[in-house]
Amino acid sequence: MTAALVEDARRAGIEVLTLDARGDNTRALRLYASLGFTEYGRLPRFVAVGERRYDKVFCMLDLRPQAPGDTP
Repeated sequence: MTAALVEDARRAGIEVLTLDARGDNTRALRLYASLGFTEYGRLPRFVAVGERRYDKVFCMLDLRPQAPGDTP
């Protein structure tokens, strides 16, 4: 389903997708990485769940076409 949403965004001309996830949600973060998302920021210990604290991880997927000579 996530791959379909990315493809819909691409067809709609959206240039950059962003999302965030809790740092301990490794399955989601692996899924996003497999779709090409990269981490661009992190808020340490930002999310509180009871007495536990977790990082908030920010990810992005750049859908803009690469110009010749650009590095991905």
